[in-house]
This record gives sequence, structure tokens and C-alpha cells, in this order.
Amino acid sequence: MTKRPSQFDDPAIDALLGIVLSLGSEVYVLRDRMRVIEKMLEAKGAISRADIEAYKPTPEEEGEIGKDRDAFMARFFRVFEGNPE
Repeated sequence: MTKRPSQFDDPAIDALLGIVLSLGSEVYVLRDRMRVIEKMLEAKGAISRADIEAYKPTPEEEGEIGKDRDAFMARFFRVFEGNPE
């Protein structure tokens, strides 16, 4: 059995960190999906699940997505830098 990497002396804190990181990842995926849904609803008025799954962002949107992701991750990890606000 491979030993899991450890960041803290207490394994419970490592487990909690893993949970928080997983939840943060899920929140970002939901934010991104909501962005697609909102954009498509504005453009089309009604959409299907297939429309959402087939959506491909433009290069300009990719840049916006990258900036949003970077800002989200900066806020998410700010607590580790000693600045939780």
C-alpha cells in the first residue's frame, strides 16, 4: 500500500484538506457550467442538456474563463497564505 502524501502532522487535517480541495473543485465546475447555461439562455432563450454539453467557448471566452479560474483559485487558497479574507 502506498503512503499518501502528508502536509500536516495530524492525518485528520490532511483528510479535511482533501475534502475542502475536492469541494472547491466541484464548486468551480458548477460555476463554469452555470456560466455556459446563462450565456446560452441569453442567446437562445431555451436550451437542452445536449446544447450545454456541446458548447465550445470562443478564444476570447477561454481567456475570460482563465482569468475567472485564476481569481477563484487565488481566493480559495488565500487562507493558506495567512490571509483568510
